[in-house]
Amino acid sequence: MKTTLNAIIFLCLNLFISCSSEQQGQSQVKIKEEPTLKENWWQIAAVPDLGEYNNDKMEPVDFAIWQAADSSWQLVSCIRYCGENGDFRVLHRWEGQELTDTLWRPKGIFMMADSTLGEEHGWIQAPYVVQQNNVYKFFYGGGGQICLAESTDGKNFQRQIQANGKTSIFEGEEYDRARDIMIMNYNNEYYGYYTGSIINSWPEDTKGAVFCRKSKDLKQWGAESKVSETEENVIDFLSSECPQVIHRNGFFYLFKTQEYKPGEQRTTVFRSDNPLNFGVGTDSLKVKTLAVSAPELFTYNGKHYMAALMPDLKGIRISELNWVENDGIN
Repeated sequence: MKTTLNAIIFLCLNLFISCSSEQQGQSQVKIKEEPTLKENWWQIAAVPDLGEYNNDKMEPVDFAIWQAADSSWQLVSCIRYCGENGDFRVLHRWEGQELTDTLWRPKGIFMMADSTLGEEHGWIQAPYVVQQNNVYKFFYGGGGQICLAESTDGKNFQRQIQANGKTSIFEGEEYDRARDIMIMNYNNEYYGYYTGSIINSWPEDTKGAVFCRKSKDLKQWGAESKVSETEENVIDFLSSECPQVIHRNGFFYLFKTQEYKPGEQRTTVFRSDNPLNFGVGTDSLKVKTLAVSAPELFTYNGKHYMAALMPDLKGIRISELNWVENDGIN
């Protein structure tokens, strides 16, 4: 009887281990995919009225979208070519009640560069918002550096001044002009991806790449890693703008803009199983190219979306985004 009981226990234990191993194997299955746009675009913002700072050349460019504490939708975009001489930038805010609303309500200038805090005069750009423990973290470019502001309601933000009296939390190391930050949370760490570039002479002698730093708390950031530097036929300075990285089914996808011009907009997508390597000096991990610029990806109510600039650079739009299996690299 005892022998029979031991045999039953042994069989059950093996069956449990077998099932557990099978489940673990299933959870580790990697699925190669590619993004496809549904192309059901709706426009959420146009060129705003900036009063004394108006200029006919003004264009909304790099932006951030998020939901505030009251569930309203917030959009903040860098407006370039502002002022009489078109030589500076501001951040402008819009608000929408529903994601599918068109032409959200303009709420005015949101932020301007503050040179007394170490930000480059007239140069502020490319925000990105992360919510952590009910605090909204608003990252932005302050002229070759990444800066931070915070809010509890998602609308009213206060700059975070560091111990040195400046708002900068880090600058570029290998390349100058750190900008266009976005942040991915993966395995209880934050990956901060951003653009860095150098101009020796325009446009022949320039460099541009996507870099990354990791953080546990969004305050202290680790060493800089270069994660993407393209070989494609583009101006190198502009080759790695507006990075977006997401993790899906075992792979990481990098979206980076390489051309803004109307009629020539181009964002290239790369796929990798390593969040710190999307190809340096090679395009072998390229998946496809999308005819958009400065995209931001997000999920809401189980659906995937991409926001991007209007084709004429005179506003911002949103489309649904789908993912389809694709085993090969194009």
